Amino acid sequence: MTTTFESANDLLRAAVAARREAQAAGKPHEKWYDVSQPVTKPLPEVAKAEETQHVGWDRIADEPYIDHLLEQQRLRGPSAAEVLERFAPERPGSLPFLELLEELRTLHLSKSQDYGSESDPLANIRQGAEFVGIEAWRGCMVRVADKVQRLRTYCRTGRLVHEGVRDTLLDLAAYSLLAIVLFDEGKDG
Repeated sequence: MTTTFESANDLLRAAVAARREAQAAGKPHEKWYDVSQPVTKPLPEVAKAEETQHVGWDRIADEPYIDHLLEQQRLRGPSAAEVLERFAPERPGSLPFLELLEELRTLHLSKSQDYGSESDPLANIRQGAEFVGIEAWRGCMVRVADKVQRLRTYCRTGRLVHEGVRDTLLDLAAYSLLAIVLFDEGKDG
């Protein structure tokens, strides 16, 4: 299958919009894309916006390139303006804070590819907790304690060998949120 770059962009934007609608509706990530109904036309607002600007690219994109673009968009996430609109449409909060939330989202998507499984992005946490016979959210808390210990070391010595303070703080925030997700699952289950 070949298509123009503009068509690929249209399809990408429509797929992202469909994913966002599914996320907003609370659907599990396995249901974000309905592959039985592929997107074949751009969203009206996308088509209108592109009518007003001529890109002038005649590049032909093949399927692997389109898949690459889709993956880049999935990992990159929305712009800062989209983050503000999503999280604080009526009253803007701290833009750096909202950008960090988006960075955490990207970090989670990236790491779940390395540590999770296709059916469970938190498989590593669940399996580690199961291995030692504790609830999964408590397994997250062990990892939180590791990160806090790392920060204590930095406060005491002023240096870290393998991972910087910023990365440690991001991991600490991510594990805290994952602990909430797993704790809530346990409450509901």
